[in-house]
Amino acid sequence: MVGIVVGLFCVLLVAGISSAIFKIDLNWYIALDKPSFVVSGGWFTVFVAVSYISCILAVSRLVHFKHFFPSMLFFALLGLFNIMFVFCFFRLKNLIAALVFMTFSLAMAYTLFIRFLLKEIKIAVEFAPAFVFYAYAFVCVLYIAMQN
Repeated sequence: MVGIVVGLFCVLLVAGISSAIFKIDLNWYIALDKPSFVVSGGWFTVFVAVSYISCILAVSRLVHFKHFFPSMLFFALLGLFNIMFVFCFFRLKNLIAALVFMTFSLAMAYTLFIRFLLKEIKIAVEFAPAFVFYAYAFVCVLYIAMQN
């Protein structure tokens, strides 16, 4: 139970800070050349929610098994890079900086996923949707940064 609370707190903290700095210029975003495989509308919200749930489950299992270091450090960096991505992409409209932070986010997700595969396969299965989301988001941001 403590693990779920810690997982929720961590994810809600990152989501709360991200939403506080989120400021979208709809005309700018619509004008961006986006790949055809970018999901829109409610589906993107579903993908983000599944990614958040995946992270909550992984963090809760880490807390339950008391595997705090270095996995929780990687999760903290992942959260920080997510916040910086949102700030650079939506607030600053700096696509190159956003791509850099999305690359860092993908690197942290990859590190966590491989670590979980080697240490505890159950956590890897729980974290897999988040890893897939970061890979997808990276490809989308890479395309957007290259085309605009």
